[in-house]
Amino acid sequence: MSVMFKKILCAIDLDGTAPAALELASAMALQFQAELHVFHVVSMPAPAGGGPLFFELSKERASAARDSIARLANKHLDRVPHEARVEIGDPAPLIAAVARQLPADLVVMATHGRKGFSRFFLGSVAEGVMRRVECPVLTAKCHESDRNTVARWMTPQVITASPDEKLTAVCARMQQSRIRSLPVLDDGKLVGMISDRDVRINLLSLDTVSVKDAMTGKAITLTPQTSIQEAARCLREARVGAMPVMQDSQLVGIIATTDLLEALIELP
Repeated sequence: MSVMFKKILCAIDLDGTAPAALELASAMALQFQAELHVFHVVSMPAPAGGGPLFFELSKERASAARDSIARLANKHLDRVPHEARVEIGDPAPLIAAVARQLPADLVVMATHGRKGFSRFFLGSVAEGVMRRVECPVLTAKCHESDRNTVARWMTPQVITASPDEKLTAVCARMQQSRIRSLPVLDDGKLVGMISDRDVRINLLSLDTVSVKDAMTGKAITLTPQTSIQEAARCLREARVGAMPVMQDSQLVGIIATTDLLEALIELP
């Protein structure tokens, strides 16, 4: 039998759909003894003029994405040699560009299954890739039950703070990314959460107060498998706007009330 696929590009998102795409790509790579290339795009539109803070946040999100991909690959690609790559920008054009550069004989992706207004405004990355590449695009359909878990709706590229940072830096980071809460990591270990409420309390001394002196310790956490209903209950009872998501003692994401509102709109 002649080899149909020599190079396979597996383009993944980090919203809970990655395992389905990785496992399908892994099976195809083993069957055809093909090279497997894993690719993720950190979707982060640059503000007008860019600026050093934007580039610093871009580097941080890309680094977090690489860590997430390494964990996913260790779990789902344990028997398959592969290369991983992360870039920042618009997913569909970048995926198509990498497919042409390899060149890939097959692109494997997971579909999000968006409906209604979300599909109208956001479109489908898979459809955008299919319009741009000449090779086949194989899509992995995620189980409907997966859409009811935190993994599907959390933000996987987590922007974090360190205990010794001054609140000035944290405040700027929150404003740039338009987020209200940051997990605080000390040598990779979650030690607390810092929120815009904590920043406001110390508004007159941002230059002198450190994160460790303002943060809330012992943060309540969720897992990727937690249902969105349970997540909503936890956020309501704790009266917080976001909670870190942990897997095997590692920070893998964060889920906020805005994510839960999006889930409420999307789910039937």
